[in-house]
Amino acid sequence: MRRAGEGGSARPASGMAAFWIAWGGLLASFTGSGLTRFGLSVWIYQETRDAQAFALLLFFGIIPLSIGALIAGPLVDRWDRRRVLMASNTLARVPTLVVMLLWWQGGLELWHIYVALIANGLSNAFVLPAFDASVRMLVPPERLAQASGYTQLMQSLGVVVGPPIAGFVLASFGLGSIFAIDLATAGVALIALALVRIPNPEQSRSGGRRSVWADFVIGLRYVAERRAFLFLSIFLAVTVFGSAFVYALSGPLVLGLGNEATIGLVYAAFGVGGVAGALALGAWGGPRRRIPGILSATLAVGIGTTLVGLRPDIVWITVVICLLGAAQAIMLALHRLVFQEHGAPEVLGRVFAFRLVVAAAAQASGIVIAGSLAARVFEPAMAVGGALEPWFGPLLGSGEGRGAALMLVVVGLGIVLATLGAGSRGARTLEDELLCADPPTRELPTGVATGTSGAAADTAGSSTASAPGAAGDGRP
Repeated sequence: MRRAGEGGSARPASGMAAFWIAWGGLLASFTGSGLTRFGLSVWIYQETRDAQAFALLLFFGIIPLSIGALIAGPLVDRWDRRRVLMASNTLARVPTLVVMLLWWQGGLELWHIYVALIANGLSNAFVLPAFDASVRMLVPPERLAQASGYTQLMQSLGVVVGPPIAGFVLASFGLGSIFAIDLATAGVALIALALVRIPNPEQSRSGGRRSVWADFVIGLRYVAERRAFLFLSIFLAVTVFGSAFVYALSGPLVLGLGNEATIGLVYAAFGVGGVAGALALGAWGGPRRRIPGILSATLAVGIGTTLVGLRPDIVWITVVICLLGAAQAIMLALHRLVFQEHGAPEVLGRVFAFRLVVAAAAQASGIVIAGSLAARVFEPAMAVGGALEPWFGPLLGSGEGRGAALMLVVVGLGIVLATLGAGSRGARTLEDELLCADPPTRELPTGVATGTSGAAADTAGSSTASAPGAAGDGRP
């Protein structure tokens, strides 16, 4: 029996239980956002029949993440991370609500969607750094690899289940129902986050109050002063840039062999591969040597990218794209894991924000460059009678989509060579520096205190970590 005066309310979940509850809520939220993006892409295509308008949809969906992360990282490290996740999920749905009202009133225009995507991206720039940094505080070290795999699954699953669900809802109930589901999934995420307790790392009490930019520079220096982290950041940019070509060129590649439904099948295959790779890593835990594992998975990505362009056959492309998706998911999850295992908890928000800046900028530039080169150079050159058709036509074929195929072969070989070069130049030994180094909270840049990881570092609700919305915290 409870003694008089004891509270009867349930305590918030912590540790692995908190991870799974938060993971489930964010999975629902990511899936809801994916439904809206798919629904809006269909609406734009139906209203404009303009490929450039669709390309701008992709552009405005990515670039704000990179810009917003510059601000998000320092604030994630200053504020209570659970409240950051709740606030950013809420704010990300405000533009969705505005777009829904404009659509309902019949006044929705293309520029409204672009502005909404910018606002949504700036809000979502807080979500991934806050969650990635929180995993270190929730999950015991021996289970970080599984957690990283399931975090990657959270991001990949929406690619698989989102389009078919959105297509069914759109055809049966209309765009308004997709908006409603998106807002409802945001509510699920808020409820899940309200049920958990996420410890915050110890913060510095010295050095006075710094600007957001100064705090971001500290995180940047933290990465730059560690050879393994700097190498992984540069390597991520190169790999994501190359992978963006696959994303941008799959459409032109497949349209030369099939139709719009075939494109959907290929994209779904990539998503299925991503889910399989994330599940495998979550169950397996990955190799003990993380950086060699990253190099091996990236080598598989490069080989897969090359193979995609070699044969003008839909079955071949679909199978290879699926395997490529699995390799990329494992690579990204292991990459995240190295930072979670060896980074200081009190700077992980900035570290993961910088990682997001690098990845988003590389992906956006890759998409733009790939589309431009394909349309203006490689597709005309690989047409029948084109400048490159006599050289590469006998191997790859000629006509529509074969310029994209040639580009994928070149990019894939570039990723393979870059990976082999990185391995031969001692990148495999960089992990030894991390494993042999002192605990990751030592020797931080000036102004960052050392802290402990795990539940012992819990300062939630203390004066050392201001929550979003607190007076004077500079929240946008």
